[in-house]
Amino acid sequence: MDQRQWRLGLMLLGLCLVSAPPVEAQRSGFIIGLGLGPGAVSYSSVSDRESQFGLAIDFHIGGVIGDSFELYYVHKGTVISTDVAEVNIGSGVAGLGFSYPLNPKLSINGGIGLALWTVIGPNGTTNNSDGLGLLGGVRYRLSESGRWGLGFDMTYGEPFPDFTTLGAQVTINVLSH
Repeated sequence: MDQRQWRLGLMLLGLCLVSAPPVEAQRSGFIIGLGLGPGAVSYSSVSDRESQFGLAIDFHIGGVIGDSFELYYVHKGTVISTDVAEVNIGSGVAGLGFSYPLNPKLSINGGIGLALWTVIGPNGTTNNSDGLGLLGGVRYRLSESGRWGLGFDMTYGEPFPDFTTLGAQVTINVLSH
């Protein structure tokens, strides 16, 4: 899929999440969320660490266990642009995540999974990562219904031996649960 198709798919998913009827009393069952915002990636290179800013993406889908513990598949990362051969790079973590509320407005989240380092070029996508990825952060609910949230997340990954990535994200999230 090219970038236009990905953008169209993300816009349609966001539209579906925003237009879904609110379910204010329900705090169990199916959940889905999508967030976008600014992000930064710091990664090790041959000589030292390099840092770049890009578009942060936060996606999760799963369910609520009990009254408030959320367990889900999560994909968090940042897409950065490079000057080398007009290539974009996606850095982040995909795997098993959780969220737990500390109070009605603030929840903590974390996760473990595969560290991602995906090269998106004019000739297609390559993903050679196979290392460990970790994530952690907080989410602040911006609305009483819990539909809108502000996320602050950090990711750590070692997609290749002797190559580490650190990411920081601030995302506005649309949540449905």
